[in-house]
Amino acid sequence: MTKLLFLCIALGALVVAAGAQGTWKLSRDLLATNNQISFSQGSNGVWYFLQSSSSKHDSKTYKFLSDYSIPCKTNGAEALIPGVDCWRNPNLDPQGNNAPLVGANFTYQTQFPNLASGDPFGIPARSVWMHPGISGELAIIGWKSPITGTVDVSGFFSDLDPNCGDGIVWSVDKGGGARLTSGTIGNGGPPQSYSLTGISVTAGQVLYFVVDRNRDYFCDSTGVDVTIKSE
Repeated sequence: MTKLLFLCIALGALVVAAGAQGTWKLSRDLLATNNQISFSQGSNGVWYFLQSSSSKHDSKTYKFLSDYSIPCKTNGAEALIPGVDCWRNPNLDPQGNNAPLVGANFTYQTQFPNLASGDPFGIPARSVWMHPGISGELAIIGWKSPITGTVDVSGFFSDLDPNCGDGIVWSVDKGGGARLTSGTIGNGGPPQSYSLTGISVTAGQVLYFVVDRNRDYFCDSTGVDVTIKSE
């Protein structure tokens, strides 16, 4: 009887573990340890942070954002806030900014990095955000599938900075060039969500979550989250 009880407990633990391994959530996975252990290239075995060299959606040309900035600093006027970190382009653009970037607010309150420069946009607590580049360089989060099968993909993009600019263009792409869904958020517009079901993937294939400027890149800080569940 005791052996049977232990067997049932062990099998139950395996079922729970298998279920956990079948769900990936960007914010949960990246914010798990409050530092670069979880917010790293290859986080949770699946998440990557990238940029393109142009506005073209061509995954063969994507490369890693290579500079981990802790605390995140993307221009000379930005405040250094402990707990707000980012992967960024190591090179300054003509405006003096390190973009594209993917950042995370590990703190439990909204943070305002650009107050000193007169831009009061806030990064929500326990959240992930992105910013594209000045010349059409895309900010990209990649999910590299650890499985072969089908997945459901849901999430949102949100305009965090309505104080200037003309909004952003977002998309969800599948490695190989397929655009799964996309949208445009005008400056100060409401968040846009998506829900995709039955997306076939093979182990090693990548889904890309992309933010592009609209006509300019000013005030294009964009909130993002993604949940992927295996069927």
